[in-house]
Amino acid sequence: MQGCRRSCLALSIMLLLEMGCATAPTQDDMARLGFGEPLTIDYQQVIRNHFAETLFDPYSAVLRIGEPARGAVRLPPLAGGKYFSGYLVLVQVNAKNRMGGYTGYKDYLFVFRDDRLIRVFKPNEGIRWQNLITYSNQ
Repeated sequence: MQGCRRSCLALSIMLLLEMGCATAPTQDDMARLGFGEPLTIDYQQVIRNHFAETLFDPYSAVLRIGEPARGAVRLPPLAGGKYFSGYLVLVQVNAKNRMGGYTGYKDYLFVFRDDRLIRVFKPNEGIRWQNLITYSNQ
């Protein structure tokens, strides 16, 4: 009886851990969701504006802005499991904190769709970068 309880407890913990992580959508999900229209806006300026409004010391920020790639990410089931698809841009940011020291590079994921910024995933939001699906921009 005690062995069964341990097995059930271990299984429950594994399920909770898995449900707390964002996952990549399947190919079928992507066929249904699509990506929206290709980006025509200055996405780099949109990203710079976002950090100008949100960082403690935006003037100290060093940004590494990647190229947009069609792709998608799904929130963890515990966070609603919603899909975000469109053009994904990975941005690394190093900026000063309140103590005046640089924090080190942090990864952010920007999701654009139909020339609009629809979501910014912050470093602490549980995104598994290896689980993102990106597609060639052909």
